[in-house]
Amino acid sequence: MEVNIDKAVDGFLFDLMVRRGLSSSTIDAYGRTMRRFASWLTRTVGQDADPAALSRQQIEQFALALRESGLGNRSLSAAVVALRQFYVWYVEERQLDSSPMENFEVPSFSAPLPVVFDEVDVEAVLNAPSANTPQGMRDRAILEILYGSGLRISEVLGLAISDVDTVAGFLIARGKGRKERVVPISDSCRSAVLLYLEFGRPVLLKGRRLTGASVKPGSRRPPAVDSRREPMFVTARATVLSRQGFFKNMQGYGIEAGLLKDISPHKLRHSFATHMVENGADLRSVQEMLGHADISTTEIYTHVSRGHLKKVYKKAHPRA
Repeated sequence: MEVNIDKAVDGFLFDLMVRRGLSSSTIDAYGRTMRRFASWLTRTVGQDADPAALSRQQIEQFALALRESGLGNRSLSAAVVALRQFYVWYVEERQLDSSPMENFEVPSFSAPLPVVFDEVDVEAVLNAPSANTPQGMRDRAILEILYGSGLRISEVLGLAISDVDTVAGFLIARGKGRKERVVPISDSCRSAVLLYLEFGRPVLLKGRRLTGASVKPGSRRPPAVDSRREPMFVTARATVLSRQGFFKNMQGYGIEAGLLKDISPHKLRHSFATHMVENGADLRSVQEMLGHADISTTEIYTHVSRGHLKKVYKKAHPRA
């Protein structure tokens, strides 16, 4: 049965939201590409155009039209990926023999290398929050998780107390598409979390009745909470800490640490991944900890670490 392009696009975006559980920003990006595709197809073929009837040559003409419209390599690559996923879904739903997008080349582009801080700078930032205030204890625990486990800031601020197992030494992160992954935590991270849970969080929540028992630093038992998900990182107003609120604090820690470059949560994530690769971690393990769906996303850290190898080479080789 033929289906016109508008109905097909609606079905595809609905599938992304319901079955695959992608984020709203990803669905919006796919939607922009598919609306462009639908508009182009309506102009060139007609209102009742069935995407199942398109040839590879016609899809190449659409990609060329995007290029001629001034779309850059990065945006064009994203558009090709969206269209490829559309046809994967269309094959599944409409039983096409094969996708016309198979082996369709994604335009390449040079992605900028991520900003990475060396271990000395990272240590200075981790030590910047005050150990004597509840906000400082909280922010130190967040920084330790960002660098020690490589989480995104949204994943860190979305943690519940029950997501962090300080006995076994791991946490459960909920990433893009609501996918869960288990990530180890360091000893220093464990200590910072326990300190915050015992002395920082209760003070921040002083006007609110706690349902979870506190844990003393060095305790061998995890925090006990009821069946509700108690948010880990909170403010003095008993609300969940926002990204904007933490970012402002983090900028101050960067200044206090004497950094020459601006600091951000994602730069600590980059630093985590780069330092792991430089110290011998395999890419598959780093990919799993970062929550990357495709290892090609993780491979950028091999390029970053090549700069490290060049420094080692220049220092060690007698004729470098």
